[in-house]
Amino acid sequence: ALEILKDQGKIRAGGVSNYSVNEMKKAEKYFKLSSNQVPYSMVNRGIEKELVPYCIATNKAIIPYSPLQRGVLTGKITAGYKFSEGDHRPTTPFFKEPNLSRINAFLHKIKPIAEANQATLAQLVLKWTLQQPGISCVLAGARNEKQVLENLKAAELNISDEEFTFIQNELDQLVLEV
Repeated sequence: ALEILKDQGKIRAGGVSNYSVNEMKKAEKYFKLSSNQVPYSMVNRGIEKELVPYCIATNKAIIPYSPLQRGVLTGKITAGYKFSEGDHRPTTPFFKEPNLSRINAFLHKIKPIAEANQATLAQLVLKWTLQQPGISCVLAGARNEKQVLENLKAAELNISDEEFTFIQNELDQLVLEV
């Protein structure tokens, strides 16, 4: 179907979502993929082992979604946060203890970098994501126009090599129970 759409000029390229390397290879027997949209964040880095190297080697875009890990990486969700009825985030590992406290302790350590760059934690997290190998762009959720405009400012941040290394070192020490 993608090949037909391409031949008709209705699409220029086709991508997939949540495919493993093996699934991408299988799909490529029928159509040359241009991208894979996958979950990826500072606390959900599973794609780094196989998918990122494969996509870099085969020149495929990685389009991560949930780079703020459903809001937990904004620093706004702390112990005792009141979720709306029907919100299933509290049942997921990143929002349960001890993970929530560990994530917030990590965010507290990197917050001075955000402040020194006149940025929010969310902007710093988005910038970190954009700077990762193989990442083409990020899909960050927003509830309103203000959040969209705030998220866009992440692209303008200039994080020094020293700041980036500090973030990476702190992140490498973060141990979560997932």
